[in-house]
Amino acid sequence: MKSRYLLIMTALLAAAVLITSCAKDTIEAETFGSIGGIVLDGETDEGIVSANITTTPATNAILSENGGQFTLEEVPTGNYTISARKNGYKNSSVSVAVREGKTASAFVVMQPDDEEPDSTVTMDEFEASITSWFNDAEGDSSFADVNYRVSNNSDSGNISEYEVYFEVETNSGTTFFFDVAGEDLRAGQSRNGNLRGYIRDNEATDVIISDIWISEN
Repeated sequence: MKSRYLLIMTALLAAAVLITSCAKDTIEAETFGSIGGIVLDGETDEGIVSANITTTPATNAILSENGGQFTLEEVPTGNYTISARKNGYKNSSVSVAVREGKTASAFVVMQPDDEEPDSTVTMDEFEASITSWFNDAEGDSSFADVNYRVSNNSDSGNISEYEVYFEVETNSGTTFFFDVAGEDLRAGQSRNGNLRGYIRDNEATDVIISDIWISEN
């Protein structure tokens, strides 16, 4: 009798576990829909091609096609923010709700960005440094050979003209002054140069950059 009771209880427990498992699977089953939309220019109402489309929560990242259309397939149901980005336009976003087996519509309007990128280069973004120097003699004449490097550390601004000023200290106590000039140093560009300064019959003991100058853009 006891064994039969234990058998019945075991069977009931197994059935309960099976029912709970099935219910859990049913609750956690994921459902999907899709998102179809278009990206439009806010001034011309024309479709914007190659706008970068992303969603929050994240799904796929795609580019809008000709005419500005885009489609996201197999999107889990739920609420999403659709964001569009493209150079020359201000970022824009809309919210949609994805339902099972349905296609949510997203119309994203992007306004042209009329702001010009900052092309101003500050003195702090122009860098000049001495990479090496040495004494060189030709007959009774002496020269200080200086290798230097200039860099435009700006992200967007170009330098049309620049000057670098050098001081050469010598063993006689005499200081010689030299300068070099350059043009068209683009944003992010670096350039190496050489200065050969005549110091008569002296020998250079130190070379420094005393000052720099860049043109106003």
